[in-house]
Amino acid sequence: MSRRKSVSTNVLEKLVQREEKTSQDFQKASEEFFKHCKIKGLSPDTVKFYNKELKGLTRAFADMEVLMDDVRTIKADDIENWIEYMMERNRAVSSINARMRAGRTFMNFCMKKSYIDKNPFDEVAQLKVRHTVGATFTKRQLEKLLSTPDITQFVGLRDLTIMLTFAHVGLRLKELCSLNVQDIAFDGKGEVIIQQAKNRYARRVPMTKRLKAVMKAYVEERGVLETDTLFVSVGNAPINPRTVQERLKHYGAVSKLENEVTVSPHAFRRTFCRLKVEAGVNLFVLQRLTGHSDLEMLQRYVQIYGKDLEQAIEKGFE
Repeated sequence: MSRRKSVSTNVLEKLVQREEKTSQDFQKASEEFFKHCKIKGLSPDTVKFYNKELKGLTRAFADMEVLMDDVRTIKADDIENWIEYMMERNRAVSSINARMRAGRTFMNFCMKKSYIDKNPFDEVAQLKVRHTVGATFTKRQLEKLLSTPDITQFVGLRDLTIMLTFAHVGLRLKELCSLNVQDIAFDGKGEVIIQQAKNRYARRVPMTKRLKAVMKAYVEERGVLETDTLFVSVGNAPINPRTVQERLKHYGAVSKLENEVTVSPHAFRRTFCRLKVEAGVNLFVLQRLTGHSDLEMLQRYVQIYGKDLEQAIEKGFE
């Protein structure tokens, strides 16, 4: 009997040791997760996204008095209560879902490390999002914006080139600010090579005749500088995203379009997609031009702006 009691004690001790080995508090597990993300080679933006969302989740859990000294104690009920907490504070559905995606990825990491047996986020569905397409410019609004800069000045020529690049290439803000002079080619039709793409796949977008002419004038005026960055300030420093946003906002005010539509980099990108869909550009070609990772977003443009409905409505009644 004593031997059996001794064995039971040893087994219990091993279980306790295993328990101590695998338990982990939220903060330490987060630090391990970010180290894993960097080793895995995730982009700085992706790591920044996880960092921001997990910090927000941590603050909310602290406000809700959810214990975080052991990740195993976080349950699906805590996630559901957190969703209610966010909704009561009028957080956007997209923001809640983004934080849930980050939390789910983090907890999947914890599962691989044997800190938890199951992911509490797997038991909670993401909130349903109303699928809409944001505001776009009409052709009249777009031309009004493009005619606003004073192209007799360097800043005006630069800003026109920036807006025309947004409008005729359909790239993102970060993609524009990361363009180098070497990414612009004037041979033949001319093209823009987008190297710092969101999905990590570089892409090539041919230039329109108008963009090629304006881009060539800007590059000549820019001259040869120590920096390779395409768009620069008056002091020849690389232009930053905030400055671009402020300049676009400025032209929205000057053109008096700010009350009609928000002038932003993404409004240009949405307009690019809309005009291409209205012109009947193949969806897979448009995907290659814009660098969308899948067709879901582009299909929304087709549903709203596609011309197939107008062409089909009279068929069958003729």
